[in-house]
Amino acid sequence: MEKTPDYRLVITIALKKEVPEGCLISHHIPVCTLASLKSGALRRKNAPNADMLIIITGAGHTASEEAACWIRDNINPLHVVNIGTCGLTDRTYAPGKWIIPQYVANEEGDRLKLDTQIPLIHHGDMIDVHSLLSVKKPCLGDLPMTWKKHEAVDMECYFQAKVFADTNINFHCLKFSTDYSDHNALSDFDLHLDSFNQQLPELFSPSKGGDGGIRLDRRD
Repeated sequence: MEKTPDYRLVITIALKKEVPEGCLISHHIPVCTLASLKSGALRRKNAPNADMLIIITGAGHTASEEAACWIRDNINPLHVVNIGTCGLTDRTYAPGKWIIPQYVANEEGDRLKLDTQIPLIHHGDMIDVHSLLSVKKPCLGDLPMTWKKHEAVDMECYFQAKVFADTNINFHCLKFSTDYSDHNALSDFDLHLDSFNQQLPELFSPSKGGDGGIRLDRRD
């Protein structure tokens, strides 16, 4: 079988609506779903930006883990960054902000340390938090006490981090807070999704002062 081309940076995003298609076309960044990758989409494409690939994994732990396994087994990136939205469990932090967790955990209490040196040079402030909890089912309103040990919650990161933990691929997590995981979560998510879509392109755009864009180092 013909080997899929290597990419230096792979970004995983769960939902298609989290990917502002226009901005990615203007930056010549290839975007594929996991299903299209399995059918050989990369071999059919001659992407101008061969250093970077965005994969829409689908929501939830099963789809997220499956995508990570495909990346591990088929391409050899220097970095994988899981980017997407998350809920907050700690009201010390405000929605509408980028956060970088130091650790990611699952509901069974397993925890993995994350590489916080994000290989994207950013324009604005990013907030460091201690831990992100990846859950298998959402809970809105009265959160379990175990969830409140973590500042934020998603449904993807841990399951990817686990796959890459025993590889030489650097795995990172960058989340955008949209809500407090409460009864207003769905409306707050819709409200802040627009802000996420507006700010995401800045991760790939050099600024006039030279900041912004992609920072890719050699593999250790």
